[in-house]
Amino acid sequence: MFGGGFLKQMNDSLKYNRDLLGKRKSLREVYKEEIRRTSGSHKDEHLESIRVRVTERINKSKKRDTITRILTLIAFCIIVCCMVLVYSSIDFKARRKEKYEDKTKLFTTFRGRLPNGLEQKVDYFKKGGKAASTYFKKGLRHQNSESFYEAGEQFRSALYFYDTLITDIYFFRTGDTIPNFPAVYDDNVHHLIINDPKRAQVIEFDFYDGKIIQGTYRTTPAQQNPDYRKPM
Repeated sequence: MFGGGFLKQMNDSLKYNRDLLGKRKSLREVYKEEIRRTSGSHKDEHLESIRVRVTERINKSKKRDTITRILTLIAFCIIVCCMVLVYSSIDFKARRKEKYEDKTKLFTTFRGRLPNGLEQKVDYFKKGGKAASTYFKKGLRHQNSESFYEAGEQFRSALYFYDTLITDIYFFRTGDTIPNFPAVYDDNVHHLIINDPKRAQVIEFDFYDGKIIQGTYRTTPAQQNPDYRKPM
């Protein structure tokens, strides 16, 4: 997603600069313009001054073209470098899983009415404590939404405004934030593999609707997991 935006910006920039270069006037057109600008009935007497002005205009145009090409090249290099840095810093993998046919059986759900027109939806693990808590208003996710690991530590903290996601933060079980968490907002189950470089380990779990599916969470030491990537 992120890379797509960069590519679009790069293409727009290159197209804009190509358009600028393509609009350069020919030598004949420049001479005609300068002759029309020359006042007086004896224009032949001003041919030398016209030639000088045309030469100056051509030189300036060449300088502008050179600067435009250099700036385009610099912009291209910056965009490529940014894309490399972004993708090299991604510490996760997301794989879609197909084995969960009935997702309604993944959690036990209760709903309750609250003041001010709010409704609270609480999901529980099939065996264990609370998996998530989300507030709704007029049938739309509104205000706070949280989810938890099976042992009770906070996994996710999100804020909605009538179903529009405002902020979304994920945490390791230690309480540290998980950087570059994948933007997985569809209705499918995904198997996530996330690097934890601070503790030199890899964590894996099945993920659905902002929640960890019970019994899927596990950790492995970095040296034993081929998916681990050393931080840059």
